[in-house]
Amino acid sequence: MGGEAILHIPEGINFDCTGCGNCCFSWPVPLTDDDLKRICSLEIQGHQKEPVHVIKAGVAGSSGQRAFTSALGKRADGKCQYLSPDNRCQIHNQFGEEAKPSMCRLFPYTFTPTPAGVWAAASFASTGVLYNSGRPLTSQKEHLMRTYELFQSLYPDLAPDWTGLQLVDGQSLGFEEYLKIETRLLSALSENSAAGASSSSSSSSSSTTTSSSSSSEWRTEKILSGLAKQTSIQIKQKRDLDKVPGLETKPRTVDSLLVSSLLTAYFPDDVYKENACEIDTAQLARSLVMPPAKVQLQFDGGLVNFSDLNNYTLGRLNEQAESLLRRFAYLKVFSKLYFGPGFAGLSLIAGLNHLSVIVSLVRIVIKLQNHKSNTKGSEIAFEEVAECVRMLERRLTVASYSRETKTMLEVLLSSSERAERIAMLAS
Repeated sequence: MGGEAILHIPEGINFDCTGCGNCCFSWPVPLTDDDLKRICSLEIQGHQKEPVHVIKAGVAGSSGQRAFTSALGKRADGKCQYLSPDNRCQIHNQFGEEAKPSMCRLFPYTFTPTPAGVWAAASFASTGVLYNSGRPLTSQKEHLMRTYELFQSLYPDLAPDWTGLQLVDGQSLGFEEYLKIETRLLSALSENSAAGASSSSSSSSSSTTTSSSSSSEWRTEKILSGLAKQTSIQIKQKRDLDKVPGLETKPRTVDSLLVSSLLTAYFPDDVYKENACEIDTAQLARSLVMPPAKVQLQFDGGLVNFSDLNNYTLGRLNEQAESLLRRFAYLKVFSKLYFGPGFAGLSLIAGLNHLSVIVSLVRIVIKLQNHKSNTKGSEIAFEEVAECVRMLERRLTVASYSRETKTMLEVLLSSSERAERIAMLAS
């Protein structure tokens, strides 16, 4: 891009560390060689001199280079050994932010380089981002610029190719043309969400905001699938996107098989144990060709008949929870991490429908959880929704789809009608 990068920062998104310690639990913290040397040189009170273990050969940064060669050791309870009893980083407390591992300094910020600049965003694996708490990202430009420089130093060769964008499989889409469409997408996703965003910027204890009458009308999935349907008008070669080519399988059966596969991939029983996210494309293909008599969902160590979902009660998500789902979708679109080189190479329409479906999955998971616990409250706790979104974000971060999986998702998710049916099932 030459010179200082043009940094695009989303409006209405806030973040400051809440001190919850969640980012220091269970997951490994990778280290660069410089991180390793620096931390080993520190005299950290109460800790042994060698704080790390070596990652197995073959682990590389997303740039393709071996940026990370080691990882911080963990205590028996899964927490970082430098986490204090009050969930504070002792490296940070004693030596300042710059002494921390590079990955810790990056979190929760994300950066997506494009021909028109770099789009900054933040990860919903962070409690602060989930609650939209703290200062607006727009007020943190200097810090974001420094963090982006660190990002560049770790991934110097990261240059996503935006020349192969597609509106739908087989129809190309220029990047400038996409940006015009994106303006409409972001406008629709931010509409009617100002009140929700304001309420969710408060502390985690304020999760009792009542649901407005417009929440269901402006549900995130409805907006996304509607936008995908509107965008489909631009498809030059008209076709029935709801029908899988070469198969006689009924659309609703296809819906159930897709939900089953995505639920297994995005909501495993142990999100920390599953280090990679992939869909069993071969099994899905076999099921599409020869559908089972009953489609079953794997959930919490057991099986649930897909058809039973219609009999389960979701309960009402309050305005704060609905605002979270809108912000989640808004940031995915803003940061371009839902289609093209940002996610699995999906076309714009398939990417929007995928985004709609995974938001529906959050509601489906909550329905399953409430049914299993026999909870029949009229309102779903915000914390329950937030933890589902956190898990989903973690799985999306480690998703690594094969060409076959990408092709399968492209075919199944080009249908906005499918996304709408799954949204209705989720409600």
